[in-house]
Amino acid sequence: MRWRGQRRRDESLAPVDAAPVVLSVTEPLTEATAERLSGEVAQIDQDTPVVIDLTGIPSFDSDGAAKLVGLQDRLGADHLTIVGMRQATARLTGVTQQTPRPPTAQSGWTVRRMRNLVVVQPSALGADPDALEFTLSDAIEQDVAIVVCDLQGTLLSDAGASALAFASSAAAVRGQELLVVNVENADIARLRGLGLSATTYVAPES
Repeated sequence: MRWRGQRRRDESLAPVDAAPVVLSVTEPLTEATAERLSGEVAQIDQDTPVVIDLTGIPSFDSDGAAKLVGLQDRLGADHLTIVGMRQATARLTGVTQQTPRPPTAQSGWTVRRMRNLVVVQPSALGADPDALEFTLSDAIEQDVAIVVCDLQGTLLSDAGASALAFASSAAAVRGQELLVVNVENADIARLRGLGLSATTYVAPES
């Protein structure tokens, strides 16, 4: 599965951080799997961040894990991020049990849990941006590797922008990636000026 943000060209805007390409691995992580992933990453532009999500792997061996870590060391953490190994290890060893959570709605926002990520999105037109503080907090507290915040049709308020800045720091501390997508052009520079963490990616409206 890949999530790739599309950007619209507008010379009047400041450059926008490239949306990451997320490679979700659902097969055993072996040396052969790591070789294949290395080839896929090599075909992606070096200016585009890549996230390899291991949350759904059914098994792994030391050769595969070591090769993947070596790939990250060569390319650098700014280009390649590996997430989900902690969750996969806990699941495979039976340390924790994942309990599916149903979608919840708060002030027009829906928090939808999928297997390895949580998506926060407006449940109806006119979702209250001030409520993002509570909605994002709920999403980040779930044991997932990636949190996606979809702002489709939403113009951020001051409180909403602050909530995203706090969520960016909270996600980084927990080892999570935060993807903020479908951001209005008026809000792109605003978010970039808030000092978001390196594990937060902002993509404009597609």
